Amino acid sequence: MITTTEIENYSTEWWDGFLVKTKNLTETSVFKDCMVKQETKLLRTYILQIIQTLAKLRTNKYGYRVYIDGKLLDRVEMNRIYDAPPHDNEEVEDWVERVFGDKKFGMILNLGEKFNLDLSKNIALKTQPYLEKVGFPREGINFSIFIGNYDKTPLGIHKDPPGQDVMHFHLGPGDKTMYTWGKDEYENLTTNLKFEKQDIDGLLPYSTEFSFKEGDMYFMPEGEYHIGKQDGLSMALTLWRYNHTKDKLAKKLQNVIFSQFLKQNDDLLLSDKNDLNNVDGLEETLEVFDIPGEMENLNFKDLMREAYKDLRYSIHSNAGYRTSPFPLDHDILFKMDDEIILEKPYKILYKLSLNQEKIHMYVRGIKLELNNFDGIISLLNRINIGKKERVSDLLSILDQTWDQETGLYILNLIYKNHGITIIKN
Repeated sequence: MITTTEIENYSTEWWDGFLVKTKNLTETSVFKDCMVKQETKLLRTYILQIIQTLAKLRTNKYGYRVYIDGKLLDRVEMNRIYDAPPHDNEEVEDWVERVFGDKKFGMILNLGEKFNLDLSKNIALKTQPYLEKVGFPREGINFSIFIGNYDKTPLGIHKDPPGQDVMHFHLGPGDKTMYTWGKDEYENLTTNLKFEKQDIDGLLPYSTEFSFKEGDMYFMPEGEYHIGKQDGLSMALTLWRYNHTKDKLAKKLQNVIFSQFLKQNDDLLLSDKNDLNNVDGLEETLEVFDIPGEMENLNFKDLMREAYKDLRYSIHSNAGYRTSPFPLDHDILFKMDDEIILEKPYKILYKLSLNQEKIHMYVRGIKLELNNFDGIISLLNRINIGKKERVSDLLSILDQTWDQETGLYILNLIYKNHGITIIKN
């Protein structure tokens, strides 16, 4: 089987054509033969590996939903799906036959970029020149995975939240057709012409039809009403750009602040008997915010600006993805003659803290903090060149009075968060 690194990725010129055909991301379009069958088969294998992982986790935390004959399975019913994951090297057709038989089913998984490093890398390599052209969306990108043999999308006719456009990489084996309505057109049909919103058969004649097959890619701008229809079994990976409203971004930044500085504390508060104008009763609550001294005197807007900077560094270090892969749960014991290389297309980004005492390092969206010592930034710059490096050569960049374990600790941090890989000889 081919591997991700053997795939020919989309060039800058290909994305130029993409932007022309979609009229700068405003018009629905189909792009034929974007992937060969070897690649679509490879990506289907990666997705089945994700289903295996979810079976072990036994959770719907990541937007994992399964419909059978149009009915959403509840928590208890999902146990049957968890108990029957795909076998290693099992084809999707065989797994579906074994688990679902002749039933119509649909499966949706959000945050798919978290679960399979090879799948995420494949898509990131494809979209790197695209994101360099159009810019990184404010809240990053993620992908959802669709599997099923359902006649029509279980969600019915719908439009996605504002600010989200989508690229649908169709992995087959079956074909698919999308029916779309513009916002004004659909609302005129359902308001002025009195069509019921889910009268799919009545509304389809007024739609625009887009058909595509295994290896094709379908783009749809935000705001389109749509529903999918297919014959037989197929898989799809859908890539979503998130450019949300100002209100949603503001709330996201507040969450960034909370996630970094708010310590867990379940102590109960007593009634506040102070005078109405006395706010001393808040002090013990403010103590659960572990805000660095350099940031304690920032006003609210400046604190939000720092959170926005953190968000951008995280997203850019992760090739645009909103969420990070699960870190490794074990340390790596590097040998001096081991060779490592940057996990392209990702970059290890860094910036100095406001007081210049710390280095904030971002690896695959994860923020890590190191003391600002000479040599560390030079080490990161060397890794980011993207050439293979011997561990002993990298450690020679650092202060030679340091214990060797310090450099190995930094490399281990990067490795555990998937920023570098070890070259196998």
